[in-house]
Amino acid sequence: MGINKKECRKYADPGLLISSGSGLLCMENLTYIIRTAVKNIAGQRTLLLYFYDKLQAVQGQYVLMYTMFQTKNDYITWDQTEDGKGKWRISSFDRMGNYPDYFNRICAFYSPTDETRVTRFCAVSDKTGFNALSRKQQAILDERTRQRTLARERKIIERMKCVPAVPRDFKGFIHREVLPAYIIYTYHKIKKPMKGYCTACRHDVTVAKARHGLSGVCPRCKRSITFKASGRIGSLYDRATVQIVQKINNKELLVRIFKTNKSYRSSFREPRVSVWENARFFVCYQGDEKMNILPHYYAYGRGILTRWKKGFRPILNKWAVNFEPDLCGYLYHRNLDDVLAETAWEYSQMKQFYLKERNPLETLPYFHSYLRYPMIEYLIKLGLSRMAAYVIYNYPDEDVLNLKGKNIREILDVSPQDIPFLQEVNANIYQLALLQKLRKCNIRFDPVFLRWCQNIGKPFQKDVLLALDFTTPMKLMRYIDRQYEKVKDEKVPFGQLRYENANRVLSEYKDYLRLAVKLEYDLKNDFVLFPHDLKKAHDLASDLYEEHESEINDRMIGGAYDSLLKRYSFTKNGFTIIPPKTAQEIVSEGHALRHCVGTYVSNVADGESVILFLRRTEEPGKPFYTMELRDGRIHQTRGQSNGSTTPEVKKYLALFERKMLHAESTLKAA
Repeated sequence: MGINKKECRKYADPGLLISSGSGLLCMENLTYIIRTAVKNIAGQRTLLLYFYDKLQAVQGQYVLMYTMFQTKNDYITWDQTEDGKGKWRISSFDRMGNYPDYFNRICAFYSPTDETRVTRFCAVSDKTGFNALSRKQQAILDERTRQRTLARERKIIERMKCVPAVPRDFKGFIHREVLPAYIIYTYHKIKKPMKGYCTACRHDVTVAKARHGLSGVCPRCKRSITFKASGRIGSLYDRATVQIVQKINNKELLVRIFKTNKSYRSSFREPRVSVWENARFFVCYQGDEKMNILPHYYAYGRGILTRWKKGFRPILNKWAVNFEPDLCGYLYHRNLDDVLAETAWEYSQMKQFYLKERNPLETLPYFHSYLRYPMIEYLIKLGLSRMAAYVIYNYPDEDVLNLKGKNIREILDVSPQDIPFLQEVNANIYQLALLQKLRKCNIRFDPVFLRWCQNIGKPFQKDVLLALDFTTPMKLMRYIDRQYEKVKDEKVPFGQLRYENANRVLSEYKDYLRLAVKLEYDLKNDFVLFPHDLKKAHDLASDLYEEHESEINDRMIGGAYDSLLKRYSFTKNGFTIIPPKTAQEIVSEGHALRHCVGTYVSNVADGESVILFLRRTEEPGKPFYTMELRDGRIHQTRGQSNGSTTPEVKKYLALFERKMLHAESTLKAA
């Protein structure tokens, strides 16, 4: 039964007095004097606490600040605000002040009778009325929390009633397809077969040429295993995350996350295996591309009616390995055909995608991505699982993949004869991008060359395209392979390999070509284009560039001056924009304004960014602000000591951007 606020207001100010001879009025640290009463309000026995301002009482004015109403199961406080209107507060006694557990230090009961009235009402045998009141109110708070928890957990229990049973062969699946298997053998120096025990088929076997830590195959069950010498295994422990997808109805799926571990500490013939459910996610299809995820996690040792909690499991450190919150795991695939039938994900090819590699995956992003990009089905059916994984777990690059394509040729933006090759190598997104660029550059399609590029990432694509500006794919491939054979064993002074693979040679060749262009080498000459000793030629070009870097940068920056002046010169409202003529002007600008524009010289010389000087029109030679453009937009503008722009400069730059940059981009588009 709640407190009747309307009735309580009638007892908010009883007009009690405080004797002018009370010793409480002499206490320095006292703020409130408390008087008490017990009333029957709206059928409830109620304890009332009246808080009077001590400073006002010293002056003979008995101003009531608060009136607290305490019943058996509830409490509330009337705050007599300065405007005279007043308001209700639900704070407990300890929380009335600005600091917890401090409020009672500035309060005192008017008489022992007032304090006794509190202790009797609260039925708590504490020495002080404040402790009795605090315990009573804390007990009420605890009960409220308990009731809220019970209500929340009852909803969770009701939600969990639809959870199906775990498949019968689930533990067998974990043993056969998830946890690694070993042959633990007894080592001896005699060159003859050794006795061992296979943890997969659980039989004694005889193995030859076994070495600790190497991979192999069990001679009996033919499963892939790892050899472990019985004298060296020590504490052998494996753990993994496993997922089960189950159907609630045609519009709702349930993803269950299980954790498992296997320990061979006591005996490798009788390992300890544990499997426990860790999380549940109800996936509800809401039409079109929308789905809703209702997450729950198992809270160990917590809860009243159930240990399941709503929400995602808390993570202490998002960037550290944390086994319990990890949702990436092996997928129980044996029921997927039946589970996904007649749902929005019936043709999602999740089973085929998993069986292609049998690696741990996250199912929730898969469900969401398939609704947005149904083309995932086509990619997986064609065997392009790497490209499908890119679409599922990344933000697809629309410059490479046509997400609105109606067929696979439109989606991949390739010709029909290219598709078999992409299938053969299970191409990734970077290989597809390289193939598209080769086609657009009218470079002959060569499967041998693209196979050579198969395991190369995105940076490699830039290296290849730069090199192909000067040579053919086959010549490039032969040259890089030949150079790698020469230098693959070369080490740096600290003992590491200088060229870990052919990619490093290609990267160095790309650097050589960039330096050669700047040094104005004759790259039409094969002797210059394909130096006999790439390392020596690269280092020589690097030394020459460093020696003449200032001269080269000046030449390249000065060569662009007239073009930049024509494109970006702009005078208005007392300001003007001019480009630099030399590299030294950029460095001097940085020194004068005390910022780091001097480090941008190489980027400006390479054309990666444009540096412009913003000047006052009447002082064109005095540094004022420095501006950097990238991709036709203002990237940053810095003044003295990296200071930000003033309102006047901001207004001028907005005008410059609208009149010059936007006009230029519109002209290009047209």
